[in-house]
Amino acid sequence: MSSKKSEISKVKQQLRTEKTIARNELSSDQRSKLSSEVCHYALEWLETKGITSLMAYVSFRSELDTRPLITQAWKDQRKVLLPRVIPASGEMSIHAVNAWSDLEPGAYGIQEPIVSSRDLLEIEEIKLPAVVFVPGLAFDLQGGRLGYGRGYYDRLRASWEKAGDVSAQPPIWIGLAYGMQLVPRVPMDEHDALMDMLITENGIVHCRKGE
Repeated sequence: MSSKKSEISKVKQQLRTEKTIARNELSSDQRSKLSSEVCHYALEWLETKGITSLMAYVSFRSELDTRPLITQAWKDQRKVLLPRVIPASGEMSIHAVNAWSDLEPGAYGIQEPIVSSRDLLEIEEIKLPAVVFVPGLAFDLQGGRLGYGRGYYDRLRASWEKAGDVSAQPPIWIGLAYGMQLVPRVPMDEHDALMDMLITENGIVHCRKGE
């Protein structure tokens, strides 16, 4: 590892620790209130843009709670995709989910789509969603994202881009976060992908030019 990469890695880990502690210090009432506001902005945007399909995540521990977003998306007849982690390969498989009862605790204790061994052998060809909502520990207004260090979302995005249909519109990647998770600049490696948008309790930020 080069000295530059080593320094970036060190700064990332320090920021992960700081933001994890800060996020954990929010009370359950604060997290619930802020999450509701963020999900409200996200749902309004989905409606305004006429979005019919999305990929989201099921929140874990002190993460921003996505349940209001996912529940309302089902009510609005939007297609909801959720990821299932494959620890052995460091990848995620994506599955359409229609109800909370379709989930079970996965590799890290996070609620994931229930998938049988047969399903794993015959995973349906999933059409890319119009939008991908992404978790994270820190974000900046330029679209930088600090994840948990395992690289699942970066690998998923790279695999989609590699296998993508050039005629298809790529998904819009949106970070969901509490306002206190924003920082002036997230330390980024070359392989780290930028978000197109951020949504916090303070509203929507368009990070990429042309959006």
